Amino acid sequence: MISSAATPGPLPLFHVVGFSGHRQLSDKPRVAAAIRSALESLRREAPGKWIALSSAAAGADLLFVRSAMELGMGWEALLPLPLVEFERDFPPEEWTEVKALIALAKHVEIATPGGSREDSYLAGGLDVVNRCNVLLVVWNGRPARGKGGTADVVAHARGIRRPIVIIDSETLAISRERFDQLRFDDTNPR
Repeated sequence: MISSAATPGPLPLFHVVGFSGHRQLSDKPRVAAAIRSALESLRREAPGKWIALSSAAAGADLLFVRSAMELGMGWEALLPLPLVEFERDFPPEEWTEVKALIALAKHVEIATPGGSREDSYLAGGLDVVNRCNVLLVVWNGRPARGKGGTADVVAHARGIRRPIVIIDSETLAISRERFDQLRFDDTNPR
């Protein structure tokens, strides 16, 4: 007789929340609170385990990483550049903190190199969108100031009909797009 403890149960359900956001923020504490609120809302709405996926760029990325980890979510880092190159984007005192956060990631991967620095940031942002179930962004709604900015990431997510949670970087209003496309269970549609 086989005991029920030896009988395999259903596999756990996993969801991936990807992230992109601006580097320059006027009110980091309020943005961090909005990110945390959006993450808590996703966790309440969906059964299973949530995994955070993002880069660790200055600004909103770091707020997202800290919020996800404080909520007990596993974080996977998808960096645009190898560490020695990525480090050049930070002042030395900030890099120490970023390096320590990266060391806590469950998995670290470098996006496929795309040539220029901007190409690498764009490739990383697009890769986050391609790997997530829902994209969370901190965005002012305006076009990107350079290739690979948050607007480019949002445009790709919209293009592939990815569900998006948008936190307006100025007003902190939270809106959602395409949540009718998001499945919170593992049932197959008929």
